Amino acid sequence: MRYFRAVAREEHFGRASASLRIAQPALTRQIRDLETELGVELFERLPRGVRLSDAGGVFLEDVEEILAQVDRAADRAKKLGSGHLGTIRVGLSEIISQHEFISYGLLHFRESEPGVALDLRSMGSAAQISALKEGSLDAGIVYDAHLEERDAEVLDRAALGMGETMLAVHRNHPLAGRKSVAMAELADEPALWPERRAAPGYFARLMAACLESGTVPRVVQECTTNSILLSLVAVGMGIGFVTVTGPLPAAQNIVLVPIRDLDLKFKVLLVWRRRDHSAALRHFVETMSRNESLSQTG
Repeated sequence: MRYFRAVAREEHFGRASASLRIAQPALTRQIRDLETELGVELFERLPRGVRLSDAGGVFLEDVEEILAQVDRAADRAKKLGSGHLGTIRVGLSEIISQHEFISYGLLHFRESEPGVALDLRSMGSAAQISALKEGSLDAGIVYDAHLEERDAEVLDRAALGMGETMLAVHRNHPLAGRKSVAMAELADEPALWPERRAAPGYFARLMAACLESGTVPRVVQECTTNSILLSLVAVGMGIGFVTVTGPLPAAQNIVLVPIRDLDLKFKVLLVWRRRDHSAALRHFVETMSRNESLSQTG
């Protein structure tokens, strides 16, 4: 088809063979074979050159469209193979999505790789890890507390940032105006707590840190998600412990107060399957890892 198109454009076998960088006899033979296969004369042979026959003109229109589709298909295949085309399924929890460096990294990736679609899925950390292992998710963004040692055999990881555990209180709470609080001051406060079953690793780390401080919170309710915990704090049902890197713009009735004797931080990790060698995923990991540091300095 490309040989036929070249002859049709040049209207001369010699010029067409030169543009194609092949020997003229070979080009002439290819065109003859094509005409034989189709059963029609594609060119009228002239004393000096050739011109398309009526059948050749119709054939050229379709050939141009077919070759354009082939070029587009080849370009898409190259982009997909090089990681510049495709879809990445990314899980992230509600609380982690509020970290500024996460939204910064996701935005930068979308701008730098417009051919790669991000399928963002709101999921808890435990559900993300299960989905990664099952292959229904390509990447997850979780706190390090949710990963077990055995997960390292199948999941790779990259550090994206750090979240600090702070006290969440209603804006009218007596502690809302404080620059910081001590754990001893919280002993009698009704505390909202993460549910052990939904986040066992996070639950254990938080409880261990409280025990080390010498104060065990008076837990009045366990919450399956951070959004539920914050909703209850927002209506004055109790105080809550949340891991954040900044303010909570969506929770207008909530004030975050540092806890000076609860030194508890969690790493925010990007995790993916070790056996996944997708080029698009590799670009995503590189962009997210790089943009965490850029967002901190920018």
